[in-house]
Amino acid sequence: MIDQLLALDPGQRGIASFFVHGGAARAAASLMRARRVLLTTGFTVGDGLPETDGPPGTASLARALRMLDKTVSVVTDEVAVPLVAAALRALGEPATVATFPSTGDTAAAARRLLADHRPTHLVSIERPGRTASGDYLSARGETVRPWNAPVDALFLMAPRRVATVGVGDGGNEIGMGNVRARIGRAGPLARRIASIVKVDHLVVAGTSNWGAYGVVAELGRLAGRPLLHSADEERKMVQACVDAGAVDGITRRPEPTVDGLPLEAHVGMLELLRLFAGSPTRRGRTRASTTRVTSTRGGSPR
Repeated sequence: MIDQLLALDPGQRGIASFFVHGGAARAAASLMRARRVLLTTGFTVGDGLPETDGPPGTASLARALRMLDKTVSVVTDEVAVPLVAAALRALGEPATVATFPSTGDTAAAARRLLADHRPTHLVSIERPGRTASGDYLSARGETVRPWNAPVDALFLMAPRRVATVGVGDGGNEIGMGNVRARIGRAGPLARRIASIVKVDHLVVAGTSNWGAYGVVAELGRLAGRPLLHSADEERKMVQACVDAGAVDGITRRPEPTVDGLPLEAHVGMLELLRLFAGSPTRRGRTRASTTRVTSTRGGSPR
């Protein structure tokens, strides 16, 4: 049922054509085996316009992983640091966020971060992924490279032993390289914005926050304990992001909405996920507990 919730597309983005069934369950099953997780997020759609989608989902997943005794670190670029820190603080989490440089030798910066944090898992939630031309594009087909550091270098340079997860909703995020051909069938704009960056486990949802919450719900099913944040915490996180400088990625207005949808729609999705996170299968096991973890990048299960 969690899959069905994540597949809802109130923003009419056409995610049905590239939705990945079982993506959240497979990502959660992999993360249950994690030791050190490096998370990234942040999508800035214009000069000084980082969006509300991504940081709340990242904060929620970070807290869930820490509750499961994983070592968690977060990295983003300078413009998104205040948003991510605000979302983490809203959940009572440590607000330390590493900054990925926008200029200079970004490949060397990626290597340093990977060496310093030694992640067993990399997770991206609503972060631009480069296109075939090497640019970073918005859903409108506009370049966003001037305002988004090439954080996807972490995923391109990660050793094979590092498991990778991508969460997105529009086709232009890290991880969408897995379904690039399917995205491209929607037309010339979709082909142009589609990211080429692949991951082991791709989660597609109506908004990227929902995708992250879906992974948290699946983690809770596997762990046998509630891990999702509360409705009040959802409201606090989104408002905290706006107070820190975020805008709605669709309307580009500084208001507590995400992807053009009112805050209560996101609260409603959260509550539905909470309801089904505890739903057993007919044999008494959660669906996620029977999911085999396979890698999109090839090799052994991760």
